[in-house]
Amino acid sequence: MLVFCAGAFAQAPRCPAAASVPDKARMGQMFRTAPDRGFLWKVTKDGHSSWLYGTLHVAKQDWLMPGPLTRAAILHSNEVALELDLNAPETATSLRQPEDAARWAHLVQSGRKAKVDALMDQQCVPSAAFAHVAVGVEAAGVEALSARGDGYYPDYAVDAVLQGMAGSLKKPLIGLETVQMQRDLLIGPEQADEDAFIDDIVKGVSSGKTQAENRRLAEMWASSDVKRLDAYRDWCDCLNTAQERRFMSRLLDDRNVGMAAKIAKIHENGTSLFVAVGSLHMAGPKGLPALLREDGFTVQQIVPAL
Repeated sequence: MLVFCAGAFAQAPRCPAAASVPDKARMGQMFRTAPDRGFLWKVTKDGHSSWLYGTLHVAKQDWLMPGPLTRAAILHSNEVALELDLNAPETATSLRQPEDAARWAHLVQSGRKAKVDALMDQQCVPSAAFAHVAVGVEAAGVEALSARGDGYYPDYAVDAVLQGMAGSLKKPLIGLETVQMQRDLLIGPEQADEDAFIDDIVKGVSSGKTQAENRRLAEMWASSDVKRLDAYRDWCDCLNTAQERRFMSRLLDDRNVGMAAKIAKIHENGTSLFVAVGSLHMAGPKGLPALLREDGFTVQQIVPAL
């Protein structure tokens, strides 16, 4: 969701290499040889089809090019729908809105701001750049950046790549959510929600648990392991407390209902959509394929092939 550039700090020994853009020859090779990764469904209703594609928010450079089935689905769509329009001017502006003054004081006094700043500095991105940013938003950035040590970069996020492809193909882009909705998710409706979110990230990144979970999710995505995706609640280690269960419900289940309703409405107006959202939004009986099936869509799994 947040993309940071570490290039200016990449020379320090403990810093990951800076993200780079492959040259034309390498991109051509990727186009010719890239397999389909991730998860793709074709959903049909009212005589026409749309597509659901499960993405990854941190990825390897080698995964920049979608495979042939995914590219064909994009080409056959009229519009591309993402969780968020990453290039909209209001996206960065809204994410950098200052925190509520009372919350800010609490997060400073409780030491949470200092802990997140220390982790951001460890990621070779100066915490001073986040002096007035909501601490929950900064913590989400730390979580994404922590994957770079394993070669997974937010710079190569599948969503961002597909947004670029939509632009080059002149496909209209739709944001299924607003940036304010996503910002509110990171900050939480109550102070306790933001505290718990920050504490979980600080603990996870400091212990290496977060990095291990990112590796597990990336491996699952790269191999299109849909059975493991559907069983994520069994292995995510993210539903141990009432607070965690409430957050995951807000993160996935509640948002899926809104996304499914918007997808169905646009599709029923005659538009063929290519919908690309985080893979966990596709998982299980409350995932988007299941919700659209309940709404009368015929759902066909394309990647992995049945």
